Amino acid sequence: MNTIPEWMTKTENYIPETDHDGFVNRSLLSVMSVMSRFRTSEGSRKGRLAQVEPSAPVKLAMALLIIILASCSRNMFFTYCMLAVLLLHMCGLGSRQLPRVFTAALAAAGFSCILLLPAVFLGSPHTMLTVSLKVFLSVGLLGFLAATTAWNRITEGFRFFLIPDIMIFTFDITLKYIVILGDICVDMLNALKLRSIGKNHDKGNSISGIIGFAFLKSRHMSEEMCAAMACRGFEGEYHRGTLKILKPVDLLFALYAAMIVALFIYL
Repeated sequence: MNTIPEWMTKTENYIPETDHDGFVNRSLLSVMSVMSRFRTSEGSRKGRLAQVEPSAPVKLAMALLIIILASCSRNMFFTYCMLAVLLLHMCGLGSRQLPRVFTAALAAAGFSCILLLPAVFLGSPHTMLTVSLKVFLSVGLLGFLAATTAWNRITEGFRFFLIPDIMIFTFDITLKYIVILGDICVDMLNALKLRSIGKNHDKGNSISGIIGFAFLKSRHMSEEMCAAMACRGFEGEYHRGTLKILKPVDLLFALYAAMIVALFIYL
């Protein structure tokens, strides 16, 4: 007759040690915050603002023009005017986009102030103020462009300016796969959080394992995408449709750009 071992008849009350999962939560929040920037950058305004929104090539040209003119300007009044115009345009952003654009520009300007802090003690505080304001203007313009323009429209604008197809392809695929790999990392972090029992004294290895798996997954997906594009006859060229990119409202913004250039020459 078989008997049950004594150790199997004992009652065990296993109480795992409590562990703080703030490390995993912060990792989740950081990954999801980066992904949300790409997913929420739809760039399509609604209502009356959508009717006066210029096309992506005009936005890119105006942003680049203002950045170049502000960088070359020696008269701070021109920079102040461009800052006023930028802040006025920022007022039309949504409640989620406005803090993100303004915070990024302010952080870049603050970092510039820290780098140029020795100039204050060397008797040139005007240099720190000038460079910081121009950095705020440049980063704010780029943030405003990203917040009000969809990523596919930005790549379409690059094609309009005859940017090489390999650069557009790299930029486009990178943006798309950041979201895909971000989803994979979020799923793995959730799985790690649900399967963690007790206290983990080596959380760094878990995160490094997730990063390593994401790297291997990206390599495998790139090989699959290369094979799929080869089967479909993709030769590395972006063919734009017959739809019109430029809109009638772009003529008004072209006049607006001419006024900015005239102001720069006058000052």
